[in-house]
Amino acid sequence: MDAITREKLKLAQRLKKENKIDEAEDIYREYWETSAQDFSEFDKTTFSWVLYNKYIKNNDDLDEILEAAEFITEIKKQQDQTKNDKYPCPYTLAVLKVLENLNKNNDFEEVVMWSEKINPEYLSQKASDFNGKKYPSNKEKYYSQLTKALLKLDDIDRCYEMSKEALELEELTDDTWFKWRLAKCANELGEYDEAITYLKELIARKPDWYIKAAIADSYYFNGDFENSLSYAIDAALTQAPSESKVNVYSLIADLIEDKYPEEAIQHRYLEYSIRLNKEWSIEDRLQEQIENAGLDTENTQYWKIEKKLKPFWNDLKYKGQQPQYGIISKILPHGKAGFIQAEDGNSYYFNKFQFKGSDDEFHEMTSVSFYLEEGYDRAKDEVKMNAVNINTI
Repeated sequence: MDAITREKLKLAQRLKKENKIDEAEDIYREYWETSAQDFSEFDKTTFSWVLYNKYIKNNDDLDEILEAAEFITEIKKQQDQTKNDKYPCPYTLAVLKVLENLNKNNDFEEVVMWSEKINPEYLSQKASDFNGKKYPSNKEKYYSQLTKALLKLDDIDRCYEMSKEALELEELTDDTWFKWRLAKCANELGEYDEAITYLKELIARKPDWYIKAAIADSYYFNGDFENSLSYAIDAALTQAPSESKVNVYSLIADLIEDKYPEEAIQHRYLEYSIRLNKEWSIEDRLQEQIENAGLDTENTQYWKIEKKLKPFWNDLKYKGQQPQYGIISKILPHGKAGFIQAEDGNSYYFNKFQFKGSDDEFHEMTSVSFYLEEGYDRAKDEVKMNAVNINTI
């Protein structure tokens, strides 16, 4: 290396330290084109950090991110951080950022291609800790982005295998999406009991409609129609937008057709009306069912159909369960939840959206009837019975 090149590379290092990124980049690019062989590992690392900080770290422009990451993977090799993760690796961070942004852009095949630039055996499993909060390790991030893309691409076997591997990480900060993907894959593989196991682990912590709907589907394909209907009704009664639950309504119609034919056709009508309102495709069979039932084929006011079906859902949901009685003993300061002191001596937590009375009645000492449902206490990390479907008496 000649003296001029040596001094210029030292200058670029100083400029980077002084956060004069543009000037440092100009020098590095000029000498990389003519004297790449003179770059030490330290020079390559510093050049990579210049590119990462300028074009990748806080950038949303996918083209710029890809171009810079491609260059970094040419300049630098991936560091093995399993032995020493004290110093971050610009190569690793650049590729992980690419995977994240490609997933956001629904470029799932590109995610898989870029994932091959990473050797997962070199990725640290150590989660980071900032202000008392745990953040995922690079290995967890890698598995998270790759399994997401694999599921979208219907690469079920590989998604299943890699999600299993992810659950074995030493410091896993969040297993939610890995268990969700495992459940989806298990369903596709016909392993319905396994899918239900994962989904029930999730629903204890995250009682969202789509998890309830997935459990309903698993039970349905496993031939357990009673449990399938129970979870489908639970999903239908959640606060999620009606259009999100269109397949749930279709499943309920299939499940109740023999015993409740009139209600079944109303569920099909609800699905039909939503599809018509949203200008979604309508299968010929569904169109024919609505026409044969003599229903208005121009009706797009699906919320009115849904309102009429809610009492039916509640009847099915709480069939065989006796109502409980008590008083609202405490409303939390934020006004969105509280506790009911029941006649059986127990105190039950509730969310305000479960209260069916007027706002004027929502206060302490109001007498109420209610039902019980399993809920997850995040603070204590345990399942408890919560008060639901609360009515004033």
